[in-house]
Amino acid sequence: MNVSITQIKIGNLNADGVCPFVAEALGMDDEDDNVKTLANITHKKTEGNPFFVLMFLISLYDEKLIQYNFGAMKWTWDDDAVNSKIVTDNVASVLVDKMNRLQEDTQKMLMVASCLGASFKVSAIVEVMKNISDGEIRSSMRSSSSSILTGSFLLNEGESYASRDGSVSSFASSIKEFEEEGLVEMDNETGRFVHNQVQSAAFELISPEQRNSFRAKIGSTLLNTLSPDELETNLFEVVGLLNCAASETDTDVERDQLAKLNLRAGIKASDNGAFDTANVYFQAGRDALGSRGWEDDYSTMLDLCSDGANACFLTGDLDTMNDLIDEVLSKDIDTVEKYRVSEIKVKSLHAVGKVNESIDAALNFRRQLGLPTPQKKPASKFTIAREYMRVMRLLKKKTAEDIANLPELDDERQEMGQRMNELLTVCAFQVQPTMLALIIFLLTTTTLKHGLNPSSCDAFAGLGMILCGRLGKLEKGCEMAKAAELIAEQP
Repeated sequence: MNVSITQIKIGNLNADGVCPFVAEALGMDDEDDNVKTLANITHKKTEGNPFFVLMFLISLYDEKLIQYNFGAMKWTWDDDAVNSKIVTDNVASVLVDKMNRLQEDTQKMLMVASCLGASFKVSAIVEVMKNISDGEIRSSMRSSSSSILTGSFLLNEGESYASRDGSVSSFASSIKEFEEEGLVEMDNETGRFVHNQVQSAAFELISPEQRNSFRAKIGSTLLNTLSPDELETNLFEVVGLLNCAASETDTDVERDQLAKLNLRAGIKASDNGAFDTANVYFQAGRDALGSRGWEDDYSTMLDLCSDGANACFLTGDLDTMNDLIDEVLSKDIDTVEKYRVSEIKVKSLHAVGKVNESIDAALNFRRQLGLPTPQKKPASKFTIAREYMRVMRLLKKKTAEDIANLPELDDERQEMGQRMNELLTVCAFQVQPTMLALIIFLLTTTTLKHGLNPSSCDAFAGLGMILCGRLGKLEKGCEMAKAAELIAEQP
């Protein structure tokens, strides 16, 4: 279905556009000179960003720089006092000031929430605050935030919020304050920052020097407290938090765990088609293992390189892809374990037009597997006839149903060799057309000897094409095509 999408880009308001905005908010006439003056000041301080304008007006009210005069029945203010309010590049500092006046618990919940993303589960915040001591949280706050905390709110140093009942309801006053201050929208137990600038301002409550370690503490807490299902749901967030302090990870055990988590996140991102994101996780995993990866945990390193090479191929980062492929191929490991990068190499060479190199790579890998491999040269009529007769002897009087009911292939090397042959069919047709018949015959005989595999459908479809073509065996060719159809229909 064709759908026409029109994108409307909304920029900042000019001074004339801010005036009716301010007038509407105050319930006053936009022709009022006082309103125009306030609008000009507001525009100067917010650059006309509608959200910033709203937050600036709210901050004026909070600081009693603008008040309602019940005698005059309208809002009044002092232009000089409003104009003296510090001009900032954006409204983030205004929001930070607003947040600094909130309850301590609310500030801390905002700090944690800002690390979890634009939307978050309140239960996750509560879990974090139960498992991180008050002293640790307070030490991560900016001095301007921590200095205003009053004694009535403070817990003892080292004490956590675990002494509470651990439920969301125990933080009800902070949650209510979230909503009343217009910072967060709540939907049951899920919160969402009303604007990305609110999230940025909440993040500003954290001391710059402590941000990476604070986020890593949150990630570690969630990793240790979430159930397996919850961890899978929040995997990207947890791994992203842990990666913030990856360079500060102390032990090899922790680095190994971080590498495995990044591998898991990268695979999940790849399954969702987010290959750019997957690349980030795979790279972080390789960085976590470092040079010792191939010696201490070569299985994880192999997967990080192989899956990483595939993600790089699909995102067009061919230089990194080639580096990863060369790294794996250079290792003294079983040929079977080199299959994934070898397949990527064959596909990538063909994708960039290096068809001959692609054929060489596929043939070379089959030889390394110890499987029969055709030569890269024009095939003689005698060779083609000989291989054709071999296929016919194996087929005998098998029907399409007989072929479709063959057992499944259970030889890993044969299956890898079949996949290489399947890739070769496209390349061979472009460079050595006479090789195509030999490759199709090899695909077919392997299926008949060893069982059905993912390449069997192409094998019998190709055989049917040859039989119906120059050989003129239409009935037998249609039977092979039917076999390919029946194989394709199998789950």
